Formats: sequence, C-alpha cells, structure tokens
Amino acid sequence: MKKQTITADRLSLLTVTTLFAFICIGMITAPSQAAKGAFDGIECCINVLVPSLFPFMFLSSFSVIYGISERIGRLFSKITVSLFNLPSDAGVTILLSLVGGFPVGAVGINSLYKQGVISKKQAARMLCFCVNSGPGFLISVVGAKLYGNSQVGIILTAAQVFVSVFTGIILGLLSRKKDPLIISSQNNRSSLPFSDAFISACKSACSGTAGLCSMVVLFSCFTELAHFFLKIEPNSAVGIIFRCICEVTDGCTAIAENRLPIYFAAVCVGFGGLCVHFQIFSSLSDIKISKQKFLLARAAGGLLCGTVTYIICKVFPAYCDVFSNIEDTSPKLSNVTYCGSIALIISMIAFLVCTSGIFKENVVEYNRTVHQPLF
Repeated sequence: MKKQTITADRLSLLTVTTLFAFICIGMITAPSQAAKGAFDGIECCINVLVPSLFPFMFLSSFSVIYGISERIGRLFSKITVSLFNLPSDAGVTILLSLVGGFPVGAVGINSLYKQGVISKKQAARMLCFCVNSGPGFLISVVGAKLYGNSQVGIILTAAQVFVSVFTGIILGLLSRKKDPLIISSQNNRSSLPFSDAFISACKSACSGTAGLCSMVVLFSCFTELAHFFLKIEPNSAVGIIFRCICEVTDGCTAIAENRLPIYFAAVCVGFGGLCVHFQIFSSLSDIKISKQKFLLARAAGGLLCGTVTYIICKVFPAYCDVFSNIEDTSPKLSNVTYCGSIALIISMIAFLVCTSGIFKENVVEYNRTVHQPLF
C-alpha cells in the first residue's frame, strides 16, 4: 500500500513538473500563443464559470455549515438512505451536484466530510456520481450556443442525471455489506450562527471560484501552446480528443464545430476533462482520494453517458438538424454578463482580503502605535 502511494506521488510530481516546464518554455518562446490561450480562458471564466457556479458553490457550503442539509435531508432521508446507502444529510449535496455543475458536488462532499457527516469511504463513493455538469451549461452553452438547439442540452442533461443516479444506486447496493451505514445522532452536530455560517460559506465559495478560474486559464494556455509546439491540428481527430481530455468546454466546442453526433459531446461531458479534475482535487482539501480510481470512474461515466445519449437519440430523435455546423460556436460576452462578472470577481477578492485578518492586524498595530506613551 505504501509503495503504491509513493508511485502515485512521483507520478503527480512528474506531471506537475512537466506541465510547469512546458508552460514556462512556451511563455518565453511563444508569448503570443500563451497570451491568446490565457485570454480565451479568462473569457470562458467571465462568461460561463463565474456567473453560473458561484451561487451554487455558496449554497452547497452554506447548506452544510448552517445545518440546512440536516433539516432538508429529513425529506430525502428514506431515498438517500435506502437507494444510496448514505446519511440523510448527503441528499442536498447529491441534488446540488445534479443542478450546480462540476465542482459543486466536490465542495459539498468536502464540507460533509469536514463536518463529520460522512466517512472517507462514503466520500470516495459519492465522487463517483456527484461530479456532473450543470443543466445551465449543457442547455444554454452546449445545446443552444454550440449546437443551435436547446433540445440537445436537455438530452445531455437527462442522460447525465440517469447515469449519476443509476451509478449511485449500484454503488449503494454494493456497499451495504462492505460499508454498512451508521446513522449518527443529530444532537452531536451543532451548526454555526447564521452570520458566521454565511461568511464562512461565502469565503469558501470565493476561494473555490478563484481556484477554478485559475485552473481554466492555466489549461487554456497549456492547450494553446500544445497545439503550437506539437503541431496538433485543432480540428483533427487527435486534436479533438486532446481538447476533450484537457477541457470540457473546448472539447464540446470542437465536437460541435466538426458536426459530430451529440453522443460524442456526452462522452466529453461525462468525463469532464483534466481541468475539471484538477478543480475537484483542489476542492477536496480535507480528503485524500485515489486519483487513478477517480480518473477510471470518470472515463467509465463518460462512456455510460455517451451510450445512454445514443439510446435516447434512437428512441426520441430530435426534430431538428442537431448536427449542423453553427457559425457562432463560441459563447460571446455581453456587456451585462461581462460587467456583472467583473464586479463579482472584484467583490470576491475584496471579501477574501477583508476576512483574511490583514486589516485587523493593521488596525491593532495602528492602535498600539497611537496609544503608545511618548515618555
């Protein structure tokens, strides 16, 4: 067991070192390509990630910290316990993971584990079916903007929800003997006051959103440099696979640009991309998981999602040409979204600075200086 951990650590160190060296060399030898990739990543963050993920990340953390998940969980207690073999408090996190987007489920799982609601095994099991793309992204971005048909997004959402719930039920059945559910007493858990819970959840959402955006910018820069140095044609078969593996939005864009069937987009969405995986790893600050098993689970989820989407398209064919190439394949910024997202980013930065204790230390030091006796 120890030998496997050392191997995994060395593999992670080698991957990070290679990525760091590649980006450093690329920024020196091809600064224009690096700048273009970073700008595309920032554009994606402002237009897609910040306005859509921040509210759900706040709700996910606040529901656990303030105890809302414990109260609402009673409504889903029978479903959560009987179907998924998980504590009733996990029901809200499962629901938010289906509607909130990729990192929301990971943030909720980390909060549940930190609060002592679930065990490490249960957290690892939840990661197999609580990592999903939000319906807003699938319907508005992939469906309406990339394929020009919102029905595509609805089909992808239905397939993803089915695969997630089905996977959760199967894993719950298999874990009943190996990991029996122990329902802890609710009196042993105390929630924070509203103001403290609100500030703590907002701080967690700000930090999480900032971390996610930084990962998107980094991977967008890496993808652009890889296309330039490795001479990978973006719209070739290798280029499309590479884009899908790296980042889900860029991968879905490549699939739509090349008029590929939507079940290819379902595979890309189900897998999530390495950028999303790194975002999830950063969100799980209190849980150590097997990254190899996680990647295998995401690959299996992508194949299942693609298979279910293929079946849905055969049984309920869309009444439009969903494979047509749309000229406007990339989401464009509007003034409202741009200004609102910029304002939200500035507010998050200001909030993190104000709650970090820097101002408090400065005030204390100032008071000591002012009130210090002259003689």
